[in-house]
Amino acid sequence: MIRLTTENTQKAVAKCKQLKPKVQFIKDRYFAIYSANNSNVYYVNFDVKDGQKFGKCECKASEKGLVCYHIVAGATANIYRQSLKRTA
Repeated sequence: MIRLTTENTQKAVAKCKQLKPKVQFIKDRYFAIYSANNSNVYYVNFDVKDGQKFGKCECKASEKGLVCYHIVAGATANIYRQSLKRTA
């Protein structure tokens, strides 16, 4: 899993805003991200350890240790879902 920081997500955030991929909730902290460029579907998951946030995607960029726009798209949905749990 890749540790998510403000610094290593900036480029992916910009790309995600530009491409606006479709996100589907699968189960807690696990999402399907539909590629904005083709018909590929990438699965991303998240974890928090000792207050640090981590994400993982199946795409080639993530396999190289880079934060991809799929992770950012999933993280956005995950943050929203987690906030709903806290307010419920």
